[in-house]
Amino acid sequence: MTEDKSTAKQLFRLSQKALFYNPQDKTFLILKAAKTKTGHPEHAQWMKEFGPWDLPGGHVDDGEYKNVAKAFAREIVEEVGITLQDEYMLCHTEVMMHKKAIHPGLNHFYLVQYNGEDITLSEEHEDFRWMRAEDIYADKEIKLWIKNTVEKAEQMIALTESEGSWKRCVADFDNYKKRQAQQQKEFTAYAAEGVIAEMLPVLDNFHAATEHVPETEAESPWVTGIMFIQQQMEKVFEERGVTKIDVSVGDEFDPHIMEAMKNDEEQELDENAKVAKIAQHGYKIGEKIVRPARVLLG
Repeated sequence: MTEDKSTAKQLFRLSQKALFYNPQDKTFLILKAAKTKTGHPEHAQWMKEFGPWDLPGGHVDDGEYKNVAKAFAREIVEEVGITLQDEYMLCHTEVMMHKKAIHPGLNHFYLVQYNGEDITLSEEHEDFRWMRAEDIYADKEIKLWIKNTVEKAEQMIALTESEGSWKRCVADFDNYKKRQAQQQKEFTAYAAEGVIAEMLPVLDNFHAATEHVPETEAESPWVTGIMFIQQQMEKVFEERGVTKIDVSVGDEFDPHIMEAMKNDEEQELDENAKVAKIAQHGYKIGEKIVRPARVLLG
């Protein structure tokens, strides 16, 4: 295994470059390499063939091949002072070799979204620019390898934005269908509210009749029939989403779901009092009150 790695490093030298993209103004970051580079005798030849404009990044050093992602992050911090997040995509790979190089360079180019971080250049670069793609293509000082990378990046960005737009459209349409279904449900429920309100007194009469049946008549066919009709009405109401408001004797008075009744005209209502008697049950559809519960307070 060690021999294979050594052979691989002799065949090529791996470099990793970042093409930063600012989605706010649709520009790309390029760096201007310093005219001299200490400790890099091949720099002058590189400047002639591939410079002076460059992208952030650099070579993977010996010992870093086991974790090239870490090496990439290190280079970006060193060259522009930005700590990479795990949010970048491989843009394309290109073999580059200048005339005096010992080994060809295998370059991985990554598309990285810029999020407004401060840029701090290392001594390897003397300037930087944010440029739109069309300006990069038109600039004669910028070499073809950067233009090729920008072109690949534009294709990726267009595809990503297209997929994002499609997903947003699907999500918006799905939300629209849900809203329509909910509105239709509410409309159906509230459209029936008037009819239900008119039917409630009929149900009240059934309750009044069945609550005071003499024990001697409880099993009579007439009473059994009345009870059956009452149960049918209650079932129809239940299927339409109509439920009885839960109120019991001893509850605190709640003006949102209750209506206090007077025993006589001169009686003053004490809304801090509790429910002493339920004069008439209240009903609601969902959370909408069709009729409040009418109660006597005590």
